[in-house]
Amino acid sequence: MPTPEQESILSGHCAHARYVWNLAVEQHQWHRPSRKSAPGYLEQSRQLTAARAASPWLAEGSQTVQQQALRDFAQAESNFFGGTHGRPSWRKAGRDEGFRVTGQRGR
Repeated sequence: MPTPEQESILSGHCAHARYVWNLAVEQHQWHRPSRKSAPGYLEQSRQLTAARAASPWLAEGSQTVQQQALRDFAQAESNFFGGTHGRPSWRKAGRDEGFRVTGQRGR
């Protein structure tokens, strides 16, 4: 079980992942056939870098967690357009908490 300090840090990671996911949802909701296409993962990653530079709150969080939220969103969009899942939707605090860290551990 995490200590209270660790629990606070993990809650912060959840908030950052949810914030990044919801920004991606917002960008894709504004897309219409008559408008320029919504940004993909690479463009959103560039935007995340700029947002982290402009926002100390976001910069305090793990960049890995935030980028993984964008990767998960890109996969959810791909699944939606592939016809296997519904459209990605908003994540709500207290209900849709969580984040993923993938990849190999450093040595």
